[in-house]
Amino acid sequence: MASWPALIVRASTLDDPSEDALAAALDDYSPAAIEDLAERPLPPGGLWDPTYPPIPDPPPTPVQWRVFFQHEAERAQAVDALRAAFPTLTIELVDVPDDDWAARSQKSLTAVRAGSFIVAPPWDLPDAPPDAVTVIVIEPSMGFGTGHHATTRMCLRLLSDLDVSDLDVLDLGTGSGVLSMAAALRGARRVVGIDVDIDAISSAEASASLNTLPDTIEFRVADFRAAPPNAADVVLANLTGGMLTSTAAILATFVRPGGTLIISGFDHTEVDAVREAFSNFAEHARLTEDSWMALHLVSRR
Repeated sequence: MASWPALIVRASTLDDPSEDALAAALDDYSPAAIEDLAERPLPPGGLWDPTYPPIPDPPPTPVQWRVFFQHEAERAQAVDALRAAFPTLTIELVDVPDDDWAARSQKSLTAVRAGSFIVAPPWDLPDAPPDAVTVIVIEPSMGFGTGHHATTRMCLRLLSDLDVSDLDVLDLGTGSGVLSMAAALRGARRVVGIDVDIDAISSAEASASLNTLPDTIEFRVADFRAAPPNAADVVLANLTGGMLTSTAAILATFVRPGGTLIISGFDHTEVDAVREAFSNFAEHARLTEDSWMALHLVSRR
């Protein structure tokens, strides 16, 4: 029977590391899924009292996750990164038999609303979406955004407030391609979605085939740091805080004078550094959700 390369990671305290910090560190290595193994303690006497609303949340516990990867190389890279960033974290390498848990977990995903977009898997398409709402069909795949993550939702919300008609759009780190497809469905003149991961581009192309898209959208396997794309009127970059700050000067060159940059993938502890890295942009809007943040910036050039 085939198996999945996985890690079991355990923290000794609530804040070392936090769930947000650990999730951000893992994001660069395309985890296929994350399973929470923590046992939530109950109060003395057993269950929470259900007779008096609201029912309180269980007390927090230190992180205990099982993290699945598609490839052993990604697991190995994640181990090195986690040990360097969080030396007190306990890490165990395990191989988990494939019993179709991945397919079952993906099937549990349902449609989500983000601004004027609905992102839906093929098995949960809305019957009659409102006229002003655009439906994007995504075939959930391992490790790539489905619209369920806060950063993707916020990018879609910011994109909802932007008229991209007849504009060129560049989507860096496209993943599932959901942001690229959102722009294309809203009338962008040309959309290019770029990702270094060939599996991400395959995922994006598979989902694109489920939508009625114009022929103005294109997905490419590329590293924008090594092969800079053409500049665009709107640049979308749902990456990580570290990637955004380290490549800010490059990203700025991709935005045409007076153009728009929508960025996310960082949390509230990183926002000041990210904002400083893009100090040559004016801030038009910012969103926050579950400690994650997104910015709508406008080029001053």
